[in-house]
Amino acid sequence: MRVPEETLHEAVKRYGLSERDVIDFSSNVNPLGPSSSAVRAAKRALTEMHLYPDPGMTGLRKAIARYFGIKPEQVTCGNGSTELIYLIPRVFRPRKVLVPMPAFTEYAAAASVAGAEVVPLYLPERTGFRIDPLEIAFALKGVDMAFLGNPNNPTGLLMTKAEMLEIANYALEQGVRLVIDEAFMDFTNAESTIKEAVQTSHLICLRSFSTFFGMPGLRIGYAVSGESVIGEIQAGQEPWTINRAAEHAAIAALNDWRYTKKTFRLMEKERERLLSAVRILPGVETFPGSANFLFIKVAEPKAALLAHKLALRGFLIRDCSSFPGLDSRFLRIAVRTGRENKKLILALRELLTR
Repeated sequence: MRVPEETLHEAVKRYGLSERDVIDFSSNVNPLGPSSSAVRAAKRALTEMHLYPDPGMTGLRKAIARYFGIKPEQVTCGNGSTELIYLIPRVFRPRKVLVPMPAFTEYAAAASVAGAEVVPLYLPERTGFRIDPLEIAFALKGVDMAFLGNPNNPTGLLMTKAEMLEIANYALEQGVRLVIDEAFMDFTNAESTIKEAVQTSHLICLRSFSTFFGMPGLRIGYAVSGESVIGEIQAGQEPWTINRAAEHAAIAALNDWRYTKKTFRLMEKERERLLSAVRILPGVETFPGSANFLFIKVAEPKAALLAHKLALRGFLIRDCSSFPGLDSRFLRIAVRTGRENKKLILALRELLTR
């Protein structure tokens, strides 16, 4: 079994800190936490823990379908989008899977577990790690499946809908199943490809309740595609992967528009503030992005050492050297509240101006 990156609990233990004294900038989760409506719904559902959850996840699939104006039959849910990332290659059995890198490491891991050969496409730093649709079109030759993050993790780069559809058309022409991970799309005002995915059998969109909706502990994700594709995914899925509390919390979160607007206001304001402060630090280069985190390169000290020094001060950031395609100079920093961001900037300024 593949072990995920270090958890907050593990990091706190390693540095001899207490969780209340740590601000976690390494995790790309909404700093507002979950919607209060979602929390109340989960608490109510816990009073029904003597009842089995709905094996068909009917209520949640209907809520997601209403949210996007599609059919429930075009949606399936999983124990986090990670379950679906692993499930899709197992169901469709690709021989070769294309993964532009750097990318969320679970794409390659899931392909390998399913017995597929991972075909990496290393994106050059000189282009800002941007994905060129024509380059992807060439790389799609000879593969059966491809994973793309939009926005990408860890770079935060967002491709336009036109660019994504261009790639989707190339995939269709070459008989490649394209999986688009939109786990961070909720943080943007960009157009999703979900409406196009439901009309095809080669395009699958993934979403998560972990990041924008602040519920990684409940493990809820979903896939959207044509009805026949969703049917195949469901046929290969184990039953009971989502519990009652998670399903009810997710439904409530989708309906809490005040929470959605509050999150947008926070991110719009604080991302720009954090970016403006980070980009003027000595030895720091920032990259354009659209997600709820910053992707940066540092000259000195190396990313791991800087992350270590910050951790000793109670700030956790993500050293990106473990991402294939990146080296020891790259870091990812989540956007948090104004007060928390200011504290981090003061610590960074102190460490980088010595």
